[in-house]
Amino acid sequence: MMSPLEEQQVAAWEEYRLAKLKADQTGDFLDGRIAADAWVAFLNVYLDDDHKLPARPTTGGNVALFPVLRTRAADVR
Repeated sequence: MMSPLEEQQVAAWEEYRLAKLKADQTGDFLDGRIAADAWVAFLNVYLDDDHKLPARPTTGGNVALFPVLRTRAADVR
């Protein structure tokens, strides 16, 4: 029988594992973001409250998301 902490650890790991498998299969950016979020949640299980990582970067950071459709070159023939 697992303790509640072990159950939380296993649940967080399983969520990450499934999200990572999906991201690897699809190669989709958003699936990768979901896997990254699940990884942060898994790490946070082990971190003290004053060292936990933010679930998502706050706006105003140095990272911007670009729509994939706008980053592809136009097909000119």
